[in-house]
Amino acid sequence: MNTWRIGIVGAVLLTGCTGTIENGGDGDGAGVASPGPGTPGAPGAGTPGTGGPGTGTPGAGTPGTGTPGSGTPGTPGTGTPGTPGTGTTACTQGVPTTSQLPRLTRSQYDNTIRDLMGITSGPSAMLAPDTPGSVDQRAWDGYKAAADALSAQVLSDPAVRSKVVACYGTEEAGCAKAFIADFGKRAFRRTLTAEEQARFEAIYADRANLTATGTFDEAIQLIVRSVLISPSFLTRAELGQTTEGGLFALTGFEVASRLSYMLWGSMPDEQLFQAAEANQLATASGVLEQAKRMLADPKARSKVSAFHEHYAHMGEGTRWAAIQRDPGVYPQFKANMVPLLSDETRRLFDHVVFDLGGSFRDLLTTSAAFVNATTAPLYGLDPSKYGAELTKVDLDPAQRPGIFTRAGFLTAYSLYNRPSAILRGAFIQKDLLCAQLGSPPANAESTPLPTEGLATNRLRTDAQTAAAECASCHHNFINPTGFALESFDAIGNWQTTEKDTGAPIDTVATVPVGSTMVSVSGAAELMKAISESPEARACYAKHWVQFAYERVPTEQDACTVQSMAEKLTQTGYTVVDLIADLTQSQSFRFRAMEVAP
Repeated sequence: MNTWRIGIVGAVLLTGCTGTIENGGDGDGAGVASPGPGTPGAPGAGTPGTGGPGTGTPGAGTPGTGTPGSGTPGTPGTGTPGTPGTGTTACTQGVPTTSQLPRLTRSQYDNTIRDLMGITSGPSAMLAPDTPGSVDQRAWDGYKAAADALSAQVLSDPAVRSKVVACYGTEEAGCAKAFIADFGKRAFRRTLTAEEQARFEAIYADRANLTATGTFDEAIQLIVRSVLISPSFLTRAELGQTTEGGLFALTGFEVASRLSYMLWGSMPDEQLFQAAEANQLATASGVLEQAKRMLADPKARSKVSAFHEHYAHMGEGTRWAAIQRDPGVYPQFKANMVPLLSDETRRLFDHVVFDLGGSFRDLLTTSAAFVNATTAPLYGLDPSKYGAELTKVDLDPAQRPGIFTRAGFLTAYSLYNRPSAILRGAFIQKDLLCAQLGSPPANAESTPLPTEGLATNRLRTDAQTAAAECASCHHNFINPTGFALESFDAIGNWQTTEKDTGAPIDTVATVPVGSTMVSVSGAAELMKAISESPEARACYAKHWVQFAYERVPTEQDACTVQSMAEKLTQTGYTVVDLIADLTQSQSFRFRAMEVAP
């Protein structure tokens, strides 16, 4: 076990803590497995190309073939071999065992420093990458470097100083005591113990020996530095020992911290601190009241955006960030479109969830889109009517319903010179429906794409995946799902004929949507079926449970997933309602007692 090593006298006086600290990660993907069946990672960037068949985690141009799973759709582990299951976990009541010492991720660190000190320069750039496990030397060096820089800024920047040391300029001894109590409480997300207050005050009292010249400013800087390298700041510790029904009840401050980092990715605000001190977070109703208030804050939009980026596998190192196209086939495509495709998708997620107060179904069926002069032609719109800013428009819902018929997804899940029914179909089955699909064999990416006598991309894809080890998954699950989107080319344009042969596009398919085989004739019918599917609702809820609770869902979490999925069937039940209700599970206010092996 690695232990915390405190590098200065002040921090030694402060902490006295030598426990190993684990990094639990937050919803932006750090330290948390990517959501989805079997917790696959985010799609890789890959190399542009025509690609081979695949059911595993898609990479650009290099997907692979799949090994069939077991279970009829929606029933894991049973039924006809070669039929993927949904990976549904049985619901077991109770509170799962979790780490009580997750470290702040880089994102959480930046947000916390912003709200604690008013510094927005992104100090996490000085930190080591997010990793699970103990604090190693690289991580420790990063924490010290950030603390050095931030504590120095408190005295060099009057705006930061006024936020951190509100009493600056008043009687020094009294100001130091008040500063320690206030800053310590906000940094540790709880009231300081009497012992902690005394230890910090001892740093101030001994400032002549601990600092260069013993000034008030130097003492304040040393105390700030000590706070910022303390485990009580760097972890979201849950150590309350009050028992209730065989569980540990979280303290009010621990519940407040869970709320703020789940909904804001940052520390509690003053109103949440006050609710914790007034014991208003001891009941589910008290927690829900605060959750609803917090979801109306702009900080919640950022956190929900991070979830949907994770849900759609967006961001650095994904297919969305490494898009290239054959200029001979797609002269319309320009490199400056790539960030816009992500921007318009983020805007649409945010618009549906917050501006429209939309439901899960709305995400998959909305007619809204955001375009500018660069992306408008992808939707058949006149670019002269738009400027550089993204502008809301309404598209034909019979042609383009929902997020996954927008140019961003369609382009990201295509190949260098053609659309990919395999990539699109695998994503929909795995990440929208949580179907469990097998891993590709080693030689899958080298499978050639047949073209002779085959006039459409659809026929070529089916021929490419005709081998026995591929066909059961591809021909029954993946390919038909992707074929329903064949009306969209590799940059999201609507198409009715093949670019190279002029053959008519065929989007009629029989698609497994969870436990139901659905006949569809294109994107609109496919998205409608998915939006009404119990499996898709449960899958979306599962993604949220994993993201919000920062762990791979357990048997106990499956009960929450089940409850959320049922609520998503209710008319008027919104995505914001779902997020708020995630605070109502028993495991949100309690933690399991450690049981000796």
